[in-house]
Amino acid sequence: MPKLLRRCTPLAAPATAAALLGVFILVDGRGFDRSAAVAIGLCTAVAAARLVPQSSLAFSGVVLLAQLGGLFPGVMMSGVLCYAAIPLAVFFAALVYQGKPWLLPSFCVLLSALVTANWLGDSVWLNFVFGSALGGGLMRNVVYGGLVLGASSALCISAWAAAHAVVSASNSRAAQLRAEVSLQLTHVELAVEQERNRIARELHDVLAHSLTVIAAQAEGIRFIHRSEPDAVEEAAGVIAAAARTALRDTRHMLSHSPGEKNPAPTLSDLPELARQFQASGMPVTLDNDQALDLSPNQQLTLYRLAQESLTNAFKHGRRESGAWLSLSAGPSGVELQVVSALAGTPEAPSREGRGIRGMKERATAVGGSVSAVASAGHFTVTAVLP
Repeated sequence: MPKLLRRCTPLAAPATAAALLGVFILVDGRGFDRSAAVAIGLCTAVAAARLVPQSSLAFSGVVLLAQLGGLFPGVMMSGVLCYAAIPLAVFFAALVYQGKPWLLPSFCVLLSALVTANWLGDSVWLNFVFGSALGGGLMRNVVYGGLVLGASSALCISAWAAAHAVVSASNSRAAQLRAEVSLQLTHVELAVEQERNRIARELHDVLAHSLTVIAAQAEGIRFIHRSEPDAVEEAAGVIAAAARTALRDTRHMLSHSPGEKNPAPTLSDLPELARQFQASGMPVTLDNDQALDLSPNQQLTLYRLAQESLTNAFKHGRRESGAWLSLSAGPSGVELQVVSALAGTPEAPSREGRGIRGMKERATAVGGSVSAVASAGHFTVTAVLP
């Protein structure tokens, strides 16, 4: 709407002025002579109202003063149709005027007073309209002047109010469009932030586990490469498998579209996950309910939760004591529980790390929940997915 107003108003004002002047000439049967001077002057003010609103209204006042001073013919010769240009000039001026709010209404009253003075000053027109119905004294002038002033003021104020309403509606629409654009930008920023968090969470889960396994195996190779060559080969196989898994999961995470070439991990990959930790020095007891009917997204979520829990147990717990992983159907949904032995003093962590926070975010995304509790020398992670 604002663009439409900006494009149409410069053309609308001159077109309206030309149309009004044409109607004046056709209806009143006049030509471009002295009797059309007032009409031409007021229509010129309409044409320029959009470009110079204050000056155009001031010019209308000058035309009316010139008529009042006798420079232009009176109402009887000029006709009444030309005065319709005054409310139109007010309307177009109010569309673009952004100055003091009281100025245009003041112009309306002033122009109406000049119109009234012109009408009262033309005795021929006055006698033609009223005749002797009200006599020829002060009463007729008061009644006639009140009617003309009231009608002219009402028309001009109405034109100003109409323009004000159009501008307010235009501004409201512009504000609505800005709000919609801002909302769309917010949605885009939110989507970008969510995608950034997803990538960060996936990278943490994938790389933290794989690099932990690779680092543990590499450290072991340093001590056994001379005395136990067979164990070195096994450790190298674990390193290669962990690296391949990390590469596969990273590709899947970046593409965000599971397919045959980069399949997402499922619950069937849990035994291999347990084997990697077993080969790295942390026994994992796996109690997996094979009868669970879960969607690919649920399986991926449970796998990542198990992977992160076991990685935390390997890094921060007493790895030689091993970990116990249970997956079963409970009253609230599918329940995953990972229990590991704490290293050192059995105290709960002072604050959540990235891993636990990421697990909670991942579970919440599918309507589930995660709790992590340190008690009696053990650290227990419990996840429930509906």
